[in-house]
Amino acid sequence: MTSTRTSLTAAALALAALGLAACASGGPSVHAITPGAQFGLKVEPGTERIALAPHADGLSDAQRGALAALAARSVQADGGVVTISLPHGAADAAATARAADAAQLALNAAGARVLRSTYESDDPKAPLLVSFEYQTAAVPHCGRWDDLTATFDNGAYANFGCAVNANMATQIAHPSDIAHPRAEDAPDSERRLTVLEKYREGKVTAADEPPLRTTISHIGE
Repeated sequence: MTSTRTSLTAAALALAALGLAACASGGPSVHAITPGAQFGLKVEPGTERIALAPHADGLSDAQRGALAALAARSVQADGGVVTISLPHGAADAAATARAADAAQLALNAAGARVLRSTYESDDPKAPLLVSFEYQTAAVPHCGRWDDLTATFDNGAYANFGCAVNANMATQIAHPSDIAHPRAEDAPDSERRLTVLEKYREGKVTAADEPPLRTTISHIGE
């Protein structure tokens, strides 16, 4: 009787061990990762471009307005230089060159840096192409859910952290901050000397703040 009970106990332990081994090796392998790391913030290149038809009498009011708006967007997007591309082989090369000169003056007046280039076109009436390149935040596509009951690997789900980083990507004002940090401003040497002098004299180094002014509302009296 004792021998039979011992055999049953050994068999039960063997089955339990096999079950644990199956749980450890079954299902897809999920490596331990930082939550949301698979949806890390990234930047993608983008290009904004407008086309201007050359006129014999220069730029129209609508074209000047379009150039001013483009220059403003370039500054806002940290787009760098604005490129004016002239069509090679235009029917009226002189008019195209005058339009490019006028466009460059308008862009410079709006605070944009300008670079000129050419492009090939078979159309004798091909327009001027004014463009700038910028960086935009890449928004991940969420909604890829796995089986939430598959917890044997104790790993992160494929969609975990996607919504958080997608919201961050849509709210970043300057996507170039994702790729590299901004340059620091020059230090205030005068303020630094003032702080050091106060520190050596044992004084408070913080800047003086004006006293708070409070007002009492008399509404309802």
